[in-house]
Amino acid sequence: MSMIVQKFGGTSVGSASNIKRMASRVIEEKNRGNDVVVVVSAMGNTTDTLTRLASEVSTQPQKREMDMLLSTGEQVTIALLSMALQEKGSESISFTGGQAGIHTDSVHGNANIKTIDPKPILQELDAGKIVVVAGFQGVTDEGYISTLGRGGSDTTAAALAAQLGAERCDIYTDVDGVYTSDPRYIKKAAKISSLTYDDMLNLASRGAGVLHPRSVKHAKKHGIPMVVRSSLTRERGTFINHSSKRSDRYPVIGIVFQEERTSITLHGCGGSEVQYAIRSALTPRNIECDFFKSTQESELTLLLQHRDLQESLELISEKKEQLKFDRLTAKKDLAKVAVIGSNILTHPVIQGKAARELAASGIDFKLIEDSPVSVTAAVKQQDVHRAAELLHTAFGLDVPEMRTVVAIQ
Repeated sequence: MSMIVQKFGGTSVGSASNIKRMASRVIEEKNRGNDVVVVVSAMGNTTDTLTRLASEVSTQPQKREMDMLLSTGEQVTIALLSMALQEKGSESISFTGGQAGIHTDSVHGNANIKTIDPKPILQELDAGKIVVVAGFQGVTDEGYISTLGRGGSDTTAAALAAQLGAERCDIYTDVDGVYTSDPRYIKKAAKISSLTYDDMLNLASRGAGVLHPRSVKHAKKHGIPMVVRSSLTRERGTFINHSSKRSDRYPVIGIVFQEERTSITLHGCGGSEVQYAIRSALTPRNIECDFFKSTQESELTLLLQHRDLQESLELISEKKEQLKFDRLTAKKDLAKVAVIGSNILTHPVIQGKAARELAASGIDFKLIEDSPVSVTAAVKQQDVHRAAELLHTAFGLDVPEMRTVVAIQ
């Protein structure tokens, strides 16, 4: 008997009828003779609704209380899915993240999983039950509920698959695989049949929203194959593991983008030492940032998620004496777009081509510092979809014959 971990996203379980349909998919896997652990997200837009409610009662909700609030979304789903499974004749039990043995650090709102005690899950699997686990959440050493940040249910699923030694981790979503760009906005985006962990990690960490980067890291570390597939159709998805080999004949894999970015500029300072000090201040809070290519020695600009702006300003200001900057300014309504590939630095023509294409179309941009796997630019929020579509075309990803080069056979 093998073990399969299945994860269903918010759209997959967005209604009672969807939950019933997903229950049938779970039972299909169980009937193949496999043990099944299911990880679910909150229904539909529940997390956004709860966030809005919090903003109506508090101008700056405490992160601990936000975790208490947001974690209820997944708890609704696990109970309903377990009920649906039982209604269809399958024994099932639901667990919150803490009940499933998931222990995290204390960074509320963006916690990392530290350890997983698999005993509660294994006991129920041994009893023949399907185990349904709330994604996106765990418990701190103090016993407080914590959440893993956006996309955290992917991380829960991959971490459980790794800890349980699963044969495979299936990620069910509203698209039928990983594409060369977001097919909701880039109409000529093509599905990629398979990817290495590294290629998937490069896509996910720079904007491909179909998988959270932490989930790919867990899968890679423990060699757990992942499959991204549709919960709405029976289409073959995208297979992710160590052994897939992508053609090196064309280095570009895809075009990704991230919205709702804000820049912070430190005036009167610069240099690698300052960058290191800033990262040292932000990393313990699990805040990720990019640095712009420096145009002035006396200025340093970083780009981060808008939701992290206030906390980042506070953390950087606490180090003002060490960083020796004169003042801070922030600019909102930004986004970033990236050309993703492998060994980008060995193909300098890629960066030049990306810059020329954006400039020729009148898109205002600033390049992010070099990466071995990407060329990234900050653009205005209003331009990000146009920039992504432009680069997708420019690098040949919407030409049919090129798709066979980008995709892994």
